[in-house]
Amino acid sequence: MEMNNTGAVNPALAGAQRVKGISGSTLKLIAIFTMLIDHTAATILEKILMANGLSALYQADAQAMMQFYADNGVLYGIYTVMRLIGRIAFPIFCFLLVEGFLHTRNATKYAVRLALFAAISEIPFDLALFNKAWDFNHQNVFFTLLIGLLTLICFRLLKEKADGSENKSWLTALAVLGALAVGGYVALSMHSILTAITYQFSARGMETSFSTTGIAIVIAIVGAIIALIIYAVMGKKRSLQVANLRFADLLLLMIGMTVADLLKTDYSAFGVLTVAVVYGLRKSYFRSMLGACITLTIMTMSEFTCFVNLIFIRFYNGTRGLNLKYIFYVFYPAHLFILYLICRAMNLT
Repeated sequence: MEMNNTGAVNPALAGAQRVKGISGSTLKLIAIFTMLIDHTAATILEKILMANGLSALYQADAQAMMQFYADNGVLYGIYTVMRLIGRIAFPIFCFLLVEGFLHTRNATKYAVRLALFAAISEIPFDLALFNKAWDFNHQNVFFTLLIGLLTLICFRLLKEKADGSENKSWLTALAVLGALAVGGYVALSMHSILTAITYQFSARGMETSFSTTGIAIVIAIVGAIIALIIYAVMGKKRSLQVANLRFADLLLLMIGMTVADLLKTDYSAFGVLTVAVVYGLRKSYFRSMLGACITLTIMTMSEFTCFVNLIFIRFYNGTRGLNLKYIFYVFYPAHLFILYLICRAMNLT
């Protein structure tokens, strides 16, 4: 260990040697860089591919598909690799959001800041990705992170309220509603999946005999019953207080996920769920990131490259690092607007 000229250990160098690994600011820069790669592909390269005929490509026409990939195979390959690299970014943002929530002195200001930049970023987001100043069918990722943060704030407020309340009948009511909400949400998800499956069958001239609505109702009832049984077992084996808090939290989570779905935010309900999973596993950096990656891969297998984050998080040292507090806030709308201008200059809009 290096010493200064008086023979004493240099405290700054000692601190640097004690804390090795990747800081929060390094994780943020990794997320920003991979996001830039992803958005470059999603704007410039995708629009070039669309102009070259990808948008008119009929999936059933094998000859047309072969010709398209023969003409655009290299470009499409680069596009695919860049989008896969981009899957690294979102789990890191979710992880850093939870870290920020756990360490901030004022969660309300944190939420206001996210809301402000969500509003600022929406027009650049829609211009870059959808060629219009406002697209109500897609909202930028700041809205997803905001809803996730608000959900965490509600978790904390609920626990504080429960700890300070003598009569907890209201908490039991919320817990039962949470169990029912889980069943309902699973049913809605399964209904969407079954509807997509039946659409694919009908598109190929194949008829299905089952009722997606009927199956969804059955799943809702079964799911709610299973959730209530788990709630009862938790209340008996651990404590009713713990069971009530967990299932009341699930109710809040279902509300957050529903809001994200209704607003059609980037990553929507699964984005909010990812934030909640990271928070729930917060005692272990590695497990929290693993949970986030598993959650997103369940959403779609194209997210599988996010597991690269397990390497980064393995070396995360828990420190903030450089003060890059506003880098992401400014970079996000700025880079989207620049990508839009590039697309306009290339006549791709």
